[in-house]
Amino acid sequence: MGFLHRNGIIVIHHLQKGFGAYHDFLNFLSSVGDPRNIFSVYFPLFQLNQTVGTKMIWVAVIGDWFNLIFKWHACGRSI
Repeated sequence: MGFLHRNGIIVIHHLQKGFGAYHDFLNFLSSVGDPRNIFSVYFPLFQLNQTVGTKMIWVAVIGDWFNLIFKWHACGRSI
């Protein structure tokens, strides 16, 4: 587990140092990808194209589920 934490710190440091100029763009992507925006951003896509909208909603749901599972694993909780 120490290996993962150490490499995670290295990756985060690299991202902060190398992509500082893209701060506003990355914050925008983070806010658009937030699961709270499923109904305000992805649901209108569903009305325009049901196939694309359905895929985007599933990606958001599964991504949020994986995020929860990975946080549980990182904190040492067993499932």
